[in-house]
Amino acid sequence: MKIGDTTAHYIKQLLRVAIKVGADADQLLADADLNPAELEDDDNRVDLTYLMRLGRGAIRQTGRPDIGIQLGLNSQISDMGYVGLAAMTASNLGEALQTIVKYEHLNGQCYRGTSQLQVEPTQTILSFYSIAPYNAYTCFVVDGVLSAWGRLSELLTGHNNLVRKVEIEFEEPGYADDYRQAFDCDIRFGAPRNALLFNTVDLATPLPERNPQLNDKLLRKCEALLNQVALSDSYRNKVLKVLGTMLHGQTPSIDEVALKLGMPSWTLRRKLKEEGSAYQSLVDEMRRDVAMSYMKSTDLTFGEISYLLGFSTPGAFQRAFKRWSGQTPGEFRKALSRK
Repeated sequence: MKIGDTTAHYIKQLLRVAIKVGADADQLLADADLNPAELEDDDNRVDLTYLMRLGRGAIRQTGRPDIGIQLGLNSQISDMGYVGLAAMTASNLGEALQTIVKYEHLNGQCYRGTSQLQVEPTQTILSFYSIAPYNAYTCFVVDGVLSAWGRLSELLTGHNNLVRKVEIEFEEPGYADDYRQAFDCDIRFGAPRNALLFNTVDLATPLPERNPQLNDKLLRKCEALLNQVALSDSYRNKVLKVLGTMLHGQTPSIDEVALKLGMPSWTLRRKLKEEGSAYQSLVDEMRRDVAMSYMKSTDLTFGEISYLLGFSTPGAFQRAFKRWSGQTPGEFRKALSRK
């Protein structure tokens, strides 16, 4: 089971940026165990764990912890495909940001959550979901998203400095000056969210490429593509996606998940049974697969992984992990380090 995915195009963007700062792309791919053939089609969906491995490898190879920021600053509107074109032809910045958030799953998704655009009377908050707890290799994901959003706001409007404030969940890193160079505004580390804040009045900033007729066609195309993704999704996958956003220090009940999906719990049980699945087995499957991914692709402690997967104690996680793999988490990591 994947914890999420991104496009081959985005992976290639990361590789190009890594090469610019001295990385060996072939070695990065080999170390990440990613077949280059998977990157031949820009639209191919690639497991998110490969992005994590490549980011980690690029930082290690180059000694550049700011690679995520550089990735975002190199973003282009065309990188988002139909979503980018729809945003570019919107009437104003507010409509463009709404388009980017609404259709973000066309370019990638993570079971940890979805981005949000919250419009208030004086300020507007464009927020990226939490992927806490953080380490040197998950921070680069947040770096990439926030810096890309800032860059895109400039490309879409032709105006600099529309971002009024940047809020970042993790504590101030050693490369904080790179953030200050990327954003000419107040930057707060150790914040309760990952977000860019705009003055709401600036959402009315007109876009130079606005085109109502073309925008309408592009939005219909994005909607059709999104519906296509939704229709092809099984109830099993729908449950797994919701679970990924709720497994933080607790295990959600089937009633809570069903509420998120907009249906009674008995209907969800029936749908899962028709697909040959069951709710509790999906909880266990997600915990197992995400635990394996975290163990292989991050430096998170066992306690942090335990919390992320909703276990009551680290001991409960360690017992479950041994049941899944036949090894304790410590034995599993030692075996990985010898490879």
